[in-house]
Amino acid sequence: MFAKTRVRLTALNAAVFLVVLVAIGAAVYALLRAQIYERLDAALVTAAQRYAPKDEPSRRYEQQKGTPAGAGEAEAAGRPVLERGVVVLLWDGQGVPYPASLADAGHESFYAQFGAYRSAERPVTVKIDGHYYRTCFLALSSPLLLHRSFMPPGGADAGGEASGGAGPGSGDGSVRAGSGDGNGSGGAEPVSPIPITHVQAIVNMDAEQNMLNKLADWFLVGLGVGGALTVLAGLYLANQALRPIRRSWEQQRRFTADASHELRMPLSIIQANAELMLMHPDRSALENSEQISMVLSEVRRMAKLTDQLLLLARSDSGREELLLGPVQLEALIRHVIQLFAPLAELNGVRLDAELASGVELTGDRDKLQQLLVILLDNSLKHTPAGGSIRVVLTRRGQQAAIVVEDTGEGIAEEDLPHIFERFYRGDRARSRGDGGTGLGLAIARWIAEKHGGTIAAASRPGRGTTMTVRLPVAPAGKRIGRFR
Repeated sequence: MFAKTRVRLTALNAAVFLVVLVAIGAAVYALLRAQIYERLDAALVTAAQRYAPKDEPSRRYEQQKGTPAGAGEAEAAGRPVLERGVVVLLWDGQGVPYPASLADAGHESFYAQFGAYRSAERPVTVKIDGHYYRTCFLALSSPLLLHRSFMPPGGADAGGEASGGAGPGSGDGSVRAGSGDGNGSGGAEPVSPIPITHVQAIVNMDAEQNMLNKLADWFLVGLGVGGALTVLAGLYLANQALRPIRRSWEQQRRFTADASHELRMPLSIIQANAELMLMHPDRSALENSEQISMVLSEVRRMAKLTDQLLLLARSDSGREELLLGPVQLEALIRHVIQLFAPLAELNGVRLDAELASGVELTGDRDKLQQLLVILLDNSLKHTPAGGSIRVVLTRRGQQAAIVVEDTGEGIAEEDLPHIFERFYRGDRARSRGDGGTGLGLAIARWIAEKHGGTIAAASRPGRGTTMTVRLPVAPAGKRIGRFR
């Protein structure tokens, strides 16, 4: 029963821990990725918007090269070096890319692979030739006129400066903006303008992606280790959660078995005596007086046991109420002592009292009297003739202490921690020979705790036992009422 429950609790606890671990890891990963993307996207958008026409229907950008167009592509094959920063591509209506900076020219076939993402409305991450790139496309509301001209060898020496301010000094790939008619001067070879409809910004993010991949790998490793730890933690928590349940289950099982045993014995005695009387119907009541006396004794014992079981059952379910009122402990203890005085004298036991006056608390008088009766009854049953019982009442601060001390047979050391358990089988805690049920001290503890107090026992075998009850005294103006 508990094995299956432990497995279920372990799985549930492990699942909860695992979900929390996954949620935290995913949140950290998503937050870091979002910060990286936000930084890259801001740089891409800024670079792309530099080429977006604003005030004019169209603007003119002029590129001048010191070598014929296409020569760079023939000389430089493969992937361009994009690690140095953002690369801006200008796309015409035919889907042909033109690097905005001539320093990035010569790799048009590579740039053409990014054309598949022109429909993306937001920046996206792409993987091309094993490398990761972040790209952003911007559709222009009006075309951007790109003027490209070829500078003959010798640059300014051959033909002077080009219109738009582009000269030999721009041969490193710079892009110049102008508002002329687009025809080069000073020996530059004119080229018809190219209408640009889209601007694309690209940045290499291998370093950032590798960092995210490593973070994901470490997260998976941590998830595996954390999963094992969560199973162990779940097993530990399941055992901790089941411990009080298992203890309560064992106590309930033992309580049921002991209660059945305690009820079976008097019923067996009553049945045996009744059958014995039926076997001799000619006998008079006087002749059957011994059997009748035994039946009555067991009936009284069963009635007492039933009342105690009912009280404990009500206390467990919270249905047993305390009727609160002011209680003078001195008067209550003297009353109980008077009840036991004849029995003590008959058994040859001296009964003394040292009671402080003026000790009052708010409580249930009947239940407190029952507590005192249980303690005095136990002491009287286990104190031999010539012994003594002493009842002491003191007050220390906001607590009243009731001490019942006897010089009886005492309690074995191994039995002492268990005497307040229900039906505990101990030589001192209970014995069928003295008519006890084994529930008295359990009821006494419940009464003490219900009044906000405690009860404790100290004993030395052969020297006697001391029971100490500590109860909170009534504060001034304490309201009288009832509580469960």
